Amino acid sequence: MPWTDALKSFLDSLSSPRTQERYRAALAEFAAWYERTFGEPPDPALLTDLEVRDYMAHLQAVRKLSPSSIHLRLSAIRGLLKSLGRTLRVKGPRMQRAPVRALSARELGRLFAAAEGEGWIDKRNIALLALMAKAGLRVGEVVALEAEDIRLSERSGWAIIRSGKGNKRREVPLNAEVRAALRAYLEARPPFPAERLFVSRTGAPLSARDVQRLVAALAQKARIEGKVTPHTLRHTFATRAVEKGVDLAALSALLGHESLATTSRYLHPSRERLAEAVERLG
Repeated sequence: MPWTDALKSFLDSLSSPRTQERYRAALAEFAAWYERTFGEPPDPALLTDLEVRDYMAHLQAVRKLSPSSIHLRLSAIRGLLKSLGRTLRVKGPRMQRAPVRALSARELGRLFAAAEGEGWIDKRNIALLALMAKAGLRVGEVVALEAEDIRLSERSGWAIIRSGKGNKRREVPLNAEVRAALRAYLEARPPFPAERLFVSRTGAPLSARDVQRLVAALAQKARIEGKVTPHTLRHTFATRAVEKGVDLAALSALLGHESLATTSRYLHPSRERLAEAVERLG
């Protein structure tokens, strides 16, 4: 089947107009490169893995495209060949996740300072920040908490996570700072009938989006540069735990991860830690 006929048949089989357009552009690029390189249009029935590897090398070395852009082009070629009953055995470049930023101790302190106040809303905000930045909870886990999920005693405390990722239940220990923040909030919280622990001024349960907006506003008030999200706070907890010597298995359990590989993605050393490590080698 000629390239143009195979291309039309493949694109017509796609249900998403957006995918159609992206794949159309990607395959047009490939066909143009192929004809410049080999002097003839590509034949989908004879296209080889070696030719596609040459194309991938061109995308990397000459066009200097990102791994995600290269994967898109390979997916288009792979899909076209699959529609003809053929298999492309070419792996794209390894995708690298951009490291999530962790706040420095100074930035974290400023964030909490920006949330300070005497009102119950201020105490609520401090407790929210503490659970994410000093206990490592996900924003979805925080907003799903009910008052009975918090167990506090004089010397210990636990948060019962009933709706963790993958619907996994776990118990997260709370340090003295988090316990103090929660006690202050629970004592000041008006007697709303809502079951959820964290509520708005009207007593309505907070949503994850509400907390995202709150964290962004407090970061701006604290004059912290860059984007700060609830996940930034969770990553800050993970980073500080590693710096304090918490082993990977314990950290994985605290964060509610199913595998150590997931936890390891959080552990990007800061520039300061790298500089300190090199200094110790001197």
